Amino acid sequence: MALGNQTVIHLSEQIVVLFSCALSFLGSTLIILTYILFKDLRTTPRKLLVYLSVSDWLSAVSYAFGVWRVFHTDSLDCIVQGAISTFANTSSFFWTVAIAVYLYVFIVRSSQRVADSLVLSFHLISWGVPLAITVAALSLSKIGYDASEVSVGWCWVKIYASDRVLWMLLTGKIWEFLAYLTLPVLYILIKRHIHIAGIGNTSQGTANCIMFVFFTQPIRTRLCKVFCCCCKFGAEVQHSQDDRHRLPPGHEPSTQREEDSTSRVLTDK
Repeated sequence: MALGNQTVIHLSEQIVVLFSCALSFLGSTLIILTYILFKDLRTTPRKLLVYLSVSDWLSAVSYAFGVWRVFHTDSLDCIVQGAISTFANTSSFFWTVAIAVYLYVFIVRSSQRVADSLVLSFHLISWGVPLAITVAALSLSKIGYDASEVSVGWCWVKIYASDRVLWMLLTGKIWEFLAYLTLPVLYILIKRHIHIAGIGNTSQGTANCIMFVFFTQPIRTRLCKVFCCCCKFGAEVQHSQDDRHRLPPGHEPSTQREEDSTSRVLTDK
């Protein structure tokens, strides 16, 4: 609903988007942490997934800030938020396609050497192209206040720019459309199915975490062991403290009695 020159943002919309951003943030963080903690799981596909998660992490943070802030002018923080979200969101689509291409070459073409040789190109394209687009948009003053006409409070392409449709395509929508066309074809060719329909910009990290962390048996097992060890250690500490409190007066633990005896012997000497 529009009010004057700005679309009204309802509280319910903010809550939904912020919740989605929080899930994406946590999911991306978990993917990155599992890669850091488990050295034997640092394969090339999972490394590519980490790069994708970095993009999703930045995207979730920038969108959450925009939704929480609800900009009303072309302020500096509005432009910064718009630039970060533009770069991160575009980069996320490129890395998603890069992972699919890598898996296609690795599995269907059965060539790990060729697949690994593409990693440098993935970096140049997935970081370079979004960066070039973002810098160009900033240089031409295309990123800024959009009156929430195409967002939920965050900044993107300036709503009053005469060529705003072109820049909306260049800064995200055209790459999103191409990704949605390319990914099903590649995953069908490698006989795998990844459901991407309906996953919006603010929840990509959540989907990646579910697919590559919770659905991955080695990582799921190790996370369970870590959590179980933490819980067991906490229970042992609590149990030890409870035993100390239950001892009657004059019945100190054996270790304490030994220390007291040793002290008395040294004193007598």
